[in-house]
Amino acid sequence: QNAALRRGVLVMRHGERVDQVFGKSWLQQCLTADGKYYRADLNFPSALPKRKDSMKQFEYDPPLSCCGIFQSRLIGEALLDQEVVVTCVYSSPALRCVQTAQHVLQGLKLNQKVKIRVEPGLFEWTKWETSKVIPNFLTVAELAEASYSIDTSYSGNFPLSSLVPSESYEDYLSRSSAGPGSAAAPSLLLFAFSAVPGVILIVGHGSSLASFTWPLIGLPNRNSSDFAQMVRKV
Repeated sequence: QNAALRRGVLVMRHGERVDQVFGKSWLQQCLTADGKYYRADLNFPSALPKRKDSMKQFEYDPPLSCCGIFQSRLIGEALLDQEVVVTCVYSSPALRCVQTAQHVLQGLKLNQKVKIRVEPGLFEWTKWETSKVIPNFLTVAELAEASYSIDTSYSGNFPLSSLVPSESYEDYLSRSSAGPGSAAAPSLLLFAFSAVPGVILIVGHGSSLASFTWPLIGLPNRNSSDFAQMVRKV
């Protein structure tokens, strides 16, 4: 089949995040006494996006490390080498996911052509959030101002306000499923629309590799303990 006509859905986890390398106190390691960011290690990003609220919010919504940025760009280059044509990108609102999507697009040489659609419903199972609250994500406007290739006209299929802390496993699977009004519905609709060739890229979390692909290929959901064990291996 002609590479330009290949159609499919790619689901990927974000790249290496700074707190995985430097621990939960990573932000304290790179803030001056007056609260300004500086690069304390070469694996820290060279800068952080500007945000209207406190810099402390980055503790709950950490960025990629430099290695994570490199990983993401290499994935894009690998897809380009394989002539994979990405025509649409959805991302979790987590900064690390948006950054991963951005650098994959750069590797694909599509960052000036394809916009990232920020979909709150793609966020990970909130029970796993160590802060026990929903992070204050950067707004679409803030991401666009930080030069991320964002589709500012896309409002999201699952409202950010509907994300609740410590949701049940059943509730997480419900918003991950392919039913009407679910987070995955936009990608499935595009996939089924024959006039749209190419590949849809979904950038989420380790859990996304299971919860968003099971409905696509008709597999039943696993119980929460099996699910957790599988995600730990991602």
